[in-house]
Amino acid sequence: MKKNLWVIMIFLVAIGVGAYGILFAETETLIQVGVAAAVRGEVKVTTPPSKDAHLLKSGDKVFMGDKIEAGTDGQLQVLLLDQTVFTLGPLSTITVDEFAYNPANDDGKVRASVMKGIFRVVSGKVAHKKPENMSVNLPAGSIGFRGTNVAGIIDGSRSTIVLLGPVGVGRIYVTNVVNGEVVGVDIDQAGNATIVDGPNSAPMAVFQVSETDLSRIAVALGQQATGAGADSTGVDTSATALPRGQVDTQVLMDLLNNVDDLNQTSMLGAQNAAHESAENEQKNSGSGGGSEGEGKYTIVGG
Repeated sequence: MKKNLWVIMIFLVAIGVGAYGILFAETETLIQVGVAAAVRGEVKVTTPPSKDAHLLKSGDKVFMGDKIEAGTDGQLQVLLLDQTVFTLGPLSTITVDEFAYNPANDDGKVRASVMKGIFRVVSGKVAHKKPENMSVNLPAGSIGFRGTNVAGIIDGSRSTIVLLGPVGVGRIYVTNVVNGEVVGVDIDQAGNATIVDGPNSAPMAVFQVSETDLSRIAVALGQQATGAGADSTGVDTSATALPRGQVDTQVLMDLLNNVDDLNQTSMLGAQNAAHESAENEQKNSGSGGGSEGEGKYTIVGG
């Protein structure tokens, strides 16, 4: 009888330790990748393994695997520790699937998924050092970066991707899997775009983006315009703010590179705070067995 009691007790202790280990592991896997900034309207975030969403506020930490969803009036920026910046308009969804960054030498990896809505991406230090280490997945296809500034519109499985610049420097590769093979287009001129219609569809031939889509992107992202259609907040509300016919690249750049009434100092402060927080956590953890100057990092994620 006593022997059976001991067996039961050992079994219960093992279950308890196992459960504690699972909970501890889940807590330990929360890896900060950046911060949220310039949050407007309703924006919610779900942090795995939890399935419950909560409101996201400016200055909140963003963790790897977070699913961030902007509501009908939502807008925000996600500032990653390597200075990659995602700007999201209403009804947009993003997940940072994989992130690693070593500030000592700018090595790392950035992989995110934007599944719906309107977005803009300014690539950071990881992409500038090793472009192949940054990509953004779409409902169908993906974007590879060569140190640049990109915007897009996603309608269901259809994505329109626009290269914003800088002129003569940045470029993107938009690819999709068609009949088991990866096919794609190279865009190296600001104001040019492609469309991926959905699964198993090759990206369309590169074309000059329409002023309607440029205006739609600019308004949705809260960018400032100075045309007659600008309202009291500086956001252009007309579809004719840009010149008709061919889009002037400089107008495009001025429109979409201007971060409207967002305070850049606050944004930079939030990102620096996130960076400092991540470094402090790494020092306090004492994990990895290496000194601070060794520049070690771990690539995590799927």
